[in-house]
Amino acid sequence: MSAPGGRGRGRPRAPRSRGSIRPIRPLVPFASSFFVVLGWGVVAHNSGSGWVQALGDVVAGTLLLGLVGPAVVLTRVRLTLTTAPTDATVGLPCEIGVVSLSRVRLTPVHPPGPESFAGPSGVPGPAGGDVLTLLPRRRGVVSSVVVDVATAAPFGLMWWRRRVRLALPSELHIGPKLGPPVVLPRREDDRTGDSRHRSPRDIGEPRGVRPYRPGDSRRWVHWPATAHSGELMVREMEGPTAEPVVVVVSLPRDEEAAESVAERAFGTLVALFDRGTAVFLTTTERTGRRTGAVADRRSAGRRLARAVAPEAQGVSPRPSGEVRAEESQTGGTLSTPTGPGHEEVAAAGVHVTMGDDGLRRRETGP
Repeated sequence: MSAPGGRGRGRPRAPRSRGSIRPIRPLVPFASSFFVVLGWGVVAHNSGSGWVQALGDVVAGTLLLGLVGPAVVLTRVRLTLTTAPTDATVGLPCEIGVVSLSRVRLTPVHPPGPESFAGPSGVPGPAGGDVLTLLPRRRGVVSSVVVDVATAAPFGLMWWRRRVRLALPSELHIGPKLGPPVVLPRREDDRTGDSRHRSPRDIGEPRGVRPYRPGDSRRWVHWPATAHSGELMVREMEGPTAEPVVVVVSLPRDEEAAESVAERAFGTLVALFDRGTAVFLTTTERTGRRTGAVADRRSAGRRLARAVAPEAQGVSPRPSGEVRAEESQTGGTLSTPTGPGHEEVAAAGVHVTMGDDGLRRRETGP
């Protein structure tokens, strides 16, 4: 979950993990214990019996242990994150393996998530430990998770909480959701009617087969090789002969607008992947402007997870001679180079120019 567009940070802004131990809603437990001890003291004083006074001391000690014992337990709790995925998506659950030697309640703070319990419970659980579920709300790259650890051991009289930062086994790239793509021009083989060009045309010429990889187009599947090898095989292409599409994503500083532009950019990139188009993506990261090829959803999601607002890094969002971008209503743009032989499409927050290979008609979104 990130807010890269808000203040120009490449990683999500996480709350500070102070590590201080604090009680959770202590008024009722403290007040109840005080009146119990007070009432027992009045009874012991009026009765004058030694055993009543001794039993009152035991009750008072038990209540004191129930009130402050959880704070002592928290100082000895040790949590370890054992497994974590490398990629996640905004709004979708992401499960992380966690191991604890004490029974505690975990509440993810950054990225947020639902409450869960970890540690010995007397009930057989997963062999690899318990699971901490995250529900990211924003893009970004996170290397640690901030969690509120709470316990009421040993008697469940009062809960105490401590905020800790747990290091992930590997960086977690949180990509945007799949948003609506720009209305791209249709290729000749996509048209209806009596077009003479009806066979799909992929980028490059086939030169062999290879195992299927995530992000490969379904049109590339080579069924005879698949039946022979027993695994899904796709045609391997030579390098593209047509000019690839260069998509430039410029995020606004506003967090909500940046998420919207990133979602639309991701949807447009996926639409281009489905066409078999070679795509180069330009974004602004903490280290500056970066341009590189993206071949599938995973690489595109990672690049967009690291994207920040150009103004925050001192980079002009419209470099001279490279991009012709139109400012949108949200302040963010997605564009590709313009020039002779290019088709252009645009929408709120998105401006795309595509080469003329198989593209014949210009369509402009709302």
